Amino acid sequence: MQDSPQFTLITSTLNSGATLERCLRSVAGQAHSSFEHLIADGASSDDTLAIVERFSQRYPLRLVCSEPDTGLYQAWNRTLEKASGQWILFLGSDDFLMSSHILSSVAEAIELDPTLDAKQFLYGDTADAGEPDWKLFKPRRWLHHVRGITEFPTSVLISSRLFLKGHRFDESYRICADHKFFAEHELFRHGAYLQIPMISFQQGGISSNTNFARMHYLERRRMLGELKCSRPWFSEWYYWLRSRAA
Repeated sequence: MQDSPQFTLITSTLNSGATLERCLRSVAGQAHSSFEHLIADGASSDDTLAIVERFSQRYPLRLVCSEPDTGLYQAWNRTLEKASGQWILFLGSDDFLMSSHILSSVAEAIELDPTLDAKQFLYGDTADAGEPDWKLFKPRRWLHHVRGITEFPTSVLISSRLFLKGHRFDESYRICADHKFFAEHELFRHGAYLQIPMISFQQGGISSNTNFARMHYLERRRMLGELKCSRPWFSEWYYWLRSRAA
């Protein structure tokens, strides 16, 4: 019986043909071989599925479904049922891995420090593709407290143990379900930081589009209320003003 892969990457797509090839190339080029890449498609009408089919001949890439969904988090939850890796990484269709050694670097870190295997999260640095020289953003606990959400919830590997226990993303959210998941399971308390630049994040999606600033603000307030958390008054005031100006 074949051993389970060490990593599962999950990508949600919907008419993602313009950016998907760059994403898939970054995964296909990984030096580490113990991984699978699962695609949850929302019934694309462009060339997304043709691109997936082409790349599936090159590395362990599999289309899990191509049917309408209610959004990103339903797509992720559906795909988790098919994931077999020990660590799960969610990779946006317009994002990409920053080098061919991302997975091998994480695997090496785990091999050198076996205590990492007991963590619920392993997280690294994220680059903003729109910033000069790919400015790196490091996870910062104090900023999480001020903002009320994780700054860049992209470069985070999640232990499959959490999902095997039945935990899933809250599909009633459109933007903040990943932030809520990390807050519920205490990313910084039960995670370990790896000094590895992992994912280049493309601005402009629903989570960073100013047209959705009001929705983002309301979801963030709702999330904090459900978790019985709060953020400093000046932060709340700032994000309220920004949502009103959008």
